[in-house]
Amino acid sequence: MGKPEAKLRGAFTDSWFAWLISVMSFCTFYALSANVVSLGVILPEFLDHLQVSQAMIGLLGSIKIATFDLTAGFASAGLYIPSNVIVHQYHNKRRALASSLASVGLSFSSFTFPVFMRLTIQNFGWRAALVMLASIQAQMVAAAMMFMPNPDLHVKPPPTQMDEQDRGIEQKKSEDVIIESTNVKACSIDASILKNPAFVFLLFAYQLASSAAIVFGSFAIQRGIFQGVDGLQASFIMSSFGACSIIGRIAAGFIGNLECTRKDMQVSGCVFMAGVIVILSIFAGSSLVLHSIFAGCFGIMNGCYNSIYTTLLVDIVGLSELPKAMGYIQLVKCVISFGSLPLAGYLFDVTQNYVATYLLVGICDVVAGVLLLCSGLANRKRKKIEAIEMKEFTDVQL
Repeated sequence: MGKPEAKLRGAFTDSWFAWLISVMSFCTFYALSANVVSLGVILPEFLDHLQVSQAMIGLLGSIKIATFDLTAGFASAGLYIPSNVIVHQYHNKRRALASSLASVGLSFSSFTFPVFMRLTIQNFGWRAALVMLASIQAQMVAAAMMFMPNPDLHVKPPPTQMDEQDRGIEQKKSEDVIIESTNVKACSIDASILKNPAFVFLLFAYQLASSAAIVFGSFAIQRGIFQGVDGLQASFIMSSFGACSIIGRIAAGFIGNLECTRKDMQVSGCVFMAGVIVILSIFAGSSLVLHSIFAGCFGIMNGCYNSIYTTLLVDIVGLSELPKAMGYIQLVKCVISFGSLPLAGYLFDVTQNYVATYLLVGICDVVAGVLLLCSGLANRKRKKIEAIEMKEFTDVQL
């Protein structure tokens, strides 16, 4: 678990087709993000039309993420993981950069979609805006049809010295594995990945950071309107978030692709700073400029984190375990997200302001940054132990 992956080689890996796959992933990410961003734009209309509390509207958004209906929520969850994993399968040399550029689709949607949807609502009503959202979602089909598995993964690379050492270590542990496997049914769920402390730390850190970003985006426009910003102008708050998030994702990709970069430190630092920015944003008042600046700074940090965390995940669990790891992450995310938006709305209903909501969001990001740092330290410790085991085995063989 988490051992170094063999270097992929072949006709498809790092080829022009690999970059085409990244473009298709960009498209699916755009549509997925439009689905989530739409809640923040349409929230004022729902509050006026449905005449319910913000906690109830938050529950509606949670069902979408865990959308206004369950079908779209399940479909989005089923597309998000393949859109991430497929990029890592096709890229080896520039994996961090390719993953970051593909994820720009998420930020580009936040940059363009709020204004488009707000104009549609003002001219044709919120129902027409939902029809526009549905048409964008339908375009994902063509892009997703390109997501075939990388044929190079089925070609066994020639063994290296590292592979031989790994094989020796695995052989030394084979008897215990055989004994343990006899007691496990074939249809049981493989939870062995949860024995990796680095993954467990990242698992919980991602949930806190993801929930914080969802709450920030869902209520950013409504918070601006509540504090005195014009409705149409308030949509530019999320546009600022999206534009700066694009910058953050691209910059993180180039930085993360450098051999000297500590991705764990890069990710944990960005999440920690995102929390500090959210806490400071409670002083934005009725200023559109301040709301946009705080949203932009948060977008940079959030974009840096989201574009590189999957590459960090590969380093922790390995490419072969990436789909399983992301499955666990998204499963827990759905459970936690189901309660995060209603809780955020409830805090507003009780206090009649957004101070408590955004303080909680900032604290979640700060704690997530600390957990990510712990994940990096645990992963480095695991690698040192594996290196010692390899050295001991090599000495015995000699």
